Amino acid sequence: MILGGALFVLNDALVKLATETMPLGELLVVRGVFAIACVLTLIIGLGDTGRILSAAKPIVLLRAAFEFLVSLCYVTAISELPIGDLTTIMQATPIIMTILCAFLRIEIVDLPRWIAVFIGFGGVLMIAQPGGGNFTIYTLSALASASFVALRDLVTRKINAAVPPAVVILTTTIFAACGGLILGFTETWHMPTNVEFILLGSAAIIVTIANSLMVTAYRCADVSILSPLRYLVVVWAAIMGFMVFGEIPAGVGALGAALIIGSGLYTGYHERARNRRAQSAIAVN
Repeated sequence: MILGGALFVLNDALVKLATETMPLGELLVVRGVFAIACVLTLIIGLGDTGRILSAAKPIVLLRAAFEFLVSLCYVTAISELPIGDLTTIMQATPIIMTILCAFLRIEIVDLPRWIAVFIGFGGVLMIAQPGGGNFTIYTLSALASASFVALRDLVTRKINAAVPPAVVILTTTIFAACGGLILGFTETWHMPTNVEFILLGSAAIIVTIANSLMVTAYRCADVSILSPLRYLVVVWAAIMGFMVFGEIPAGVGALGAALIIGSGLYTGYHERARNRRAQSAIAVN
């Protein structure tokens, strides 16, 4: 979990460097081609080629559509926002998930969780600073990306366990690459340089490894142990932002990050406690 989070941040840094010289659509296509090759290699290595047609299931395609929107908004945001701020805003996803579950009547959200939601969004506002000079379309793009992640995760819950994770990832990478082609009609592309190929090829390999590490972590360890560790990604992002881009976190932003992390940890704790009570009730009955 710790290594996977660090690799995700390294992927972000490589993509951010590539956005300095490449149009977003071309970036998505080039990274997508590398990512598709990596995922296909993973599928062959795991022996899941016989189930690759399950990628065409409507629920899998819906998830892929949300994943494309996540990627588009994320790459747009990372081109201008500090890595630390973007990564912290993305940690608001569990908060957004709670709101969606309440409004879609998937579950009942009690008062303590609503308080945690408001505190978490207070942290987001401290980082985004609406009405201030730092609040731009890129900030909105980061918030949109976090929202699409929540929608993607809700859809993921509905995917049959018989569909291999690598096949699901393959569908999302294909959608992202095709979306980049559509964006390309409004852009002027150029032949990527060797440096750009190295940046995006490395990013594709790194993010594939990171996803595999995360899947392994959740399959082999208790979620209660892993959940606090996911927020270490904020620390890695702050370090990476300072070392590579000279980004220094602001005091208000650091406080906002603390509120988001605290809210997310409480939400995760509350969810685990609720699940334990439900399991105990089933055992008694």
